[in-house]
Amino acid sequence: MTIFSPLLEYFNLSLFQLINAPAGISVGMLELGIFFARDAVAFFPLVLILNWFFCNIETKKVVLHAILSMLMALAINVVIGSFWQHPRPFMMPYGHTFLDHSANNSFPSDHMSLVSAISFSLIVSGILCLQGMVLFVLSLMIAWGRIYLGVHFPLDMLASLMVAAISTTASQRCNKLVDKVFADLSAVYCVVRYRHKKG
Repeated sequence: MTIFSPLLEYFNLSLFQLINAPAGISVGMLELGIFFARDAVAFFPLVLILNWFFCNIETKKVVLHAILSMLMALAINVVIGSFWQHPRPFMMPYGHTFLDHSANNSFPSDHMSLVSAISFSLIVSGILCLQGMVLFVLSLMIAWGRIYLGVHFPLDMLASLMVAAISTTASQRCNKLVDKVFADLSAVYCVVRYRHKKG
């Protein structure tokens, strides 16, 4: 495991200390932190699913761009993690931890990279900008929750925002790929629907 430069690590730890929950956390704040840190993530795939099944073709393509951005973000995280690994707060140990988590690499946050990739993809699409902005606010609350409960540092989240921005930008340049995937999925759907009616 590695750490940042002394000055950057000091900033990281200091900001973490300001956000991290105190030892005497109340039940209400604990439940709120758990909701954002763990449960709120479910809203993101739900939004994609609803947009895919209940909206038009252009919206479906936005969903595919978001999925592609997510995959790219995960790939970037894997590359970063292969040569840079930062311990989680409870591995150092530092602060207070109120959420069970495996002792693996903290930097960047996969959760934050994925939800931000979805948020950014919807925002830049234009047609789902409002949904994207709402999800981005929710993603910031997820970042707060995971720092508050002691499983991530602030710089993990900042790095994830950068990863998501890069993956979203790259995804937006892949219109031909998205069009092909959509065409292939549409063809499969037509075949399945035809066989279902025939049967």
